[in-house]
Amino acid sequence: MASSIEEYLLGEVDKGEIILIEHSSRVPIEDLSWSVLMPSLTSRGGVVVLDFFGVGSLLFRNYERKAPGKDYKRLLETMKGLKVVQIGPSVVNYGEVLETIVPSEDSRNFLKNYHAVISRISKLPRKPKYMVVFGFGEYIYFGGDTILKNLLTALATIPLDDWAVLAFINVDVLKKEQLALLESISSAAFHITKGGIEIRKVKRRGERE
Repeated sequence: MASSIEEYLLGEVDKGEIILIEHSSRVPIEDLSWSVLMPSLTSRGGVVVLDFFGVGSLLFRNYERKAPGKDYKRLLETMKGLKVVQIGPSVVNYGEVLETIVPSEDSRNFLKNYHAVISRISKLPRKPKYMVVFGFGEYIYFGGDTILKNLLTALATIPLDDWAVLAFINVDVLKKEQLALLESISSAAFHITKGGIEIRKVKRRGERE
């Protein structure tokens, strides 16, 4: 199931691109995220995680409970290189927490937080190659369309040009229009189901946005 995504992330993706991994609430996305993609990404370069409301931590715990012994050892190695920005009330149980952010729907505070996160990550001694985002769909669900408006303003003001962004999106909590907007600003979108993977959008090397 993960081969198409892995192939794209490790071969096709460039800095500044946003890649969506869409899934429903019924798909055990912890297997793909923590068993496959996180080890692959950390082996290729630094990884920073934006964890909204502890969604990444919950997925990590779900995988940790059922991980075979050899996979768990690899998971521990993966965690050593992870840097985490904790957004919202939660307990992050993996990696090193760089910053704790109180989420805000106010546009000024949103931009302030966004700038603070980008500045903190940019100052890391080892520049990350990837940014992985957990829980952004839930953040939109709680905050509504204002969050998307703030996101567009933030990306237009300070583009994410220094790393590739991989965002796990729970489509069950979003409106059709909200998901369409996210897909419109992404370079690639993959939809994960129990039966496999659907490529919703992909940019091959050499193509322009």
